[in-house]
Amino acid sequence: MRIQKRGIIYFVVFFLILGYVYKSFIVNIEETKYLSAPSFRNWFGTDLTGADIFLRSMNALGIEIITISVVLPTIYCLGLFLGMLLSYFSNEKIREFFLNLIHYWVTLPVLLIALFLLILIGAGQINAIAIMIFILIPTQALYVYNQLEIAKKNDFVIAKMSYGLSKSYIYIYHLFPNVKNGVTSYTLARMPEILMMNLALNFLGLGVQPPNSSLGRMLFDGLSFMFSAWWMWVFLVGEIIFLFLFIKKIQIGTRGFYREF
Repeated sequence: MRIQKRGIIYFVVFFLILGYVYKSFIVNIEETKYLSAPSFRNWFGTDLTGADIFLRSMNALGIEIITISVVLPTIYCLGLFLGMLLSYFSNEKIREFFLNLIHYWVTLPVLLIALFLLILIGAGQINAIAIMIFILIPTQALYVYNQLEIAKKNDFVIAKMSYGLSKSYIYIYHLFPNVKNGVTSYTLARMPEILMMNLALNFLGLGVQPPNSSLGRMLFDGLSFMFSAWWMWVFLVGEIIFLFLFIKKIQIGTRGFYREF
């Protein structure tokens, strides 16, 4: 896990240095022309406004990473809290009501709900992040609840209960450590889902707003010039694929770490 964290840090530092070197010593923003093909001065070419696509894509890549870094731990913590809350309280009617509500929510097209809510409250990346958290928490809480209910059937938990230990003590010191690794792996497995949802919202122009850039919106603009200015979308597709592969690498490394324990 330590090697995995070190690799992520190296990855971020490398792109920060690359972006600084490119902006300071390679690209000449004042001399860029609109719809310019890739060259040594403009690695990814320029768009309709004459903006350098490489610099815009680096800015967009940073926004994607920040979005995942905010959404992921938030749904982990809130989903864990709500899932434990559902499992902790023994009132069957209240529990059944909330479980039925969550199960019903799971059957809904969450992306359409996100679009509808963004239209209601207004476009913007902060709003998009808040809505992604809102629509992802129910499934996260349901997974935590199911894992806790399975763990409660283990012999060691039944034995601890028979010793007269309080329910709070058992949940904090026995059930939570038992489900923690599984919940963490499940949460990390949702990174592609978060990335894809964010790309879709930005593709429709409901996320990041100008003058900031987003991979989804840049891809939407580039597809209008699919053949006449291919560089406006080809490099972006490559970045998106690379980002998915990097996320996959993180997931594989994390699963390997948990298998050792």
